[in-house]
Amino acid sequence: MKENKVQWQVIVGIILALIIAIFAVINVDPVEVNFLFAQAEWPLILIIIGSVLVGCLIIFFLNIAKSRGMKKRVKQLTAEKTELERQLAAAKSMKTHSSNVEKRDAENTVEPIK
Repeated sequence: MKENKVQWQVIVGIILALIIAIFAVINVDPVEVNFLFAQAEWPLILIIIGSVLVGCLIIFFLNIAKSRGMKKRVKQLTAEKTELERQLAAAKSMKTHSSNVEKRDAENTVEPIK
């Protein structure tokens, strides 16, 4: 199931890359780009490809941050699970131990004769 999802992502990625490449090749006219401190005239194809690359980098770094956060959360939940399992085992051990003591006390108790 996961392989199928990955295959579709690759296919969609290739289609989008082709559309962007065709769009960029069609638009090769020089364009004036205004920065805060300067102006430059660049071919529109470079502006389009540069914008796509910057967008890809932003998504890439956001995914890395999300992945790290999820790994940290998994580690935290695993530690909590281990602690709760330890507490549960201790509680079961205490319950078993106390019920054995209660049984022994009940067996050793001699009822007075009336």
